[in-house]
Amino acid sequence: MDYQLGGQLACVFAGAHGIGAAIANLLAEEGADVVVADRDGPALAAANSRWRGTVVADLATADGVASAVNRILDTYGRAPDILINNLGVGEATPFEAVSDEAWHASFEVNLMGTVRASRALIPLMAARGGGAVVNTGSDLAKQPEPAFMDYGAFKAGLLYLTKALAKQYAPTVRVNTVLPGPIWSRMWTRPGGIVDQIAAQYQMDRDAAVQKFLQDRQMPMGIGNAEDVAHAVVFLASPRARFISGASLDIGGTIRGLI
Repeated sequence: MDYQLGGQLACVFAGAHGIGAAIANLLAEEGADVVVADRDGPALAAANSRWRGTVVADLATADGVASAVNRILDTYGRAPDILINNLGVGEATPFEAVSDEAWHASFEVNLMGTVRASRALIPLMAARGGGAVVNTGSDLAKQPEPAFMDYGAFKAGLLYLTKALAKQYAPTVRVNTVLPGPIWSRMWTRPGGIVDQIAAQYQMDRDAAVQKFLQDRQMPMGIGNAEDVAHAVVFLASPRARFISGASLDIGGTIRGLI
């Protein structure tokens, strides 16, 4: 599909792996000049040929976001046309076991990373005359789960942030959110990731634990792939979605109520 992105500068924050990498790859395939920021330098170096540029930065810190933003502005001489805020990490941890330190760390990556990148770049995008922002949220923002309480709380905050930014910068800059459900990504599959965590909770092997997880949460469509999210994100970032702003798009394979 032609998303009409030729010549546009797109910045993907947290794009070295999983959903972020799938978004960056699709943007590049559609003709955008893609810059990816992430803290995983080796992964960025391995994928560098797919994109116009990469920036190594810890986006869970104020200094890291500032460094990435300054590098992009210095290198390309302008704000991007497209900003993808893909930051996020969650742990399947019981509420009483989540320490103050863990809440703070979750806050920094799941909410403040997007706040800082948006605060630095959206006003510049507006001053240039337009742009599109897509934030990666989570279906947990609308569907609370006890085991992901810190992650879900901050992703719910991201919904408010998206709506407020969309209202402030309309009609010049569009701001939307996607809400993925379970996606086969490093957050799930890495050693000690969500699959291992739910296997320990259920006291089952990995495959059986995943099936029980899906059954308990009434998720008949199973677990999605990063590309499922990427196409939705690139659509929302493209001129094809020129009349959509402040929206939150469910990509959870979940059949929910009306909210």
